[in-house]
Amino acid sequence: MARTSRFFICGAGLLVAGALAGGRPAWSQEVLSAEGETPDVRIEIRELSRGDGGTVTLRLRLVNESGDPFDASCDMRESGNDSCGDFTGAYLLDPINKKKYLVVRDADGICVCSNIDNIEDGKKMNLWATYPAPPTDVQKVTVIVPLFEPIDGVPITGP
Repeated sequence: MARTSRFFICGAGLLVAGALAGGRPAWSQEVLSAEGETPDVRIEIRELSRGDGGTVTLRLRLVNESGDPFDASCDMRESGNDSCGDFTGAYLLDPINKKKYLVVRDADGICVCSNIDNIEDGKKMNLWATYPAPPTDVQKVTVIVPLFEPIDGVPITGP
């Protein structure tokens, strides 16, 4: 039987499945996460997938285990022109083509992204943003989120 691999993203992190003899899947788990400037606050990559129309969508989870509320709504935007709460500051770096991909905006300049708000201690928040897709030969990118360490080697899934 040929060995194949597929990537699945879930709340616990990146799961890699491959076929073993006998047809049973082999699972290994790797959480793609980064610590923030605030201790015990982190982001976890849930998925980076290609969509229709030449876009990719980043889905991540913000986890607060700091003991205090965490509010970065104004710090996680691209510029002072964006409203506090717009998750526009995260971007993708294409290491092959040395290109930076910013969040997609509609005709009115509004981001195609989620909003971020205050997150209480012990809570999690799901966030997402859509970007122009890197060329199909680019299989991995670096994800940059303000206030957090970069996450290298994030696989792009999908067609």
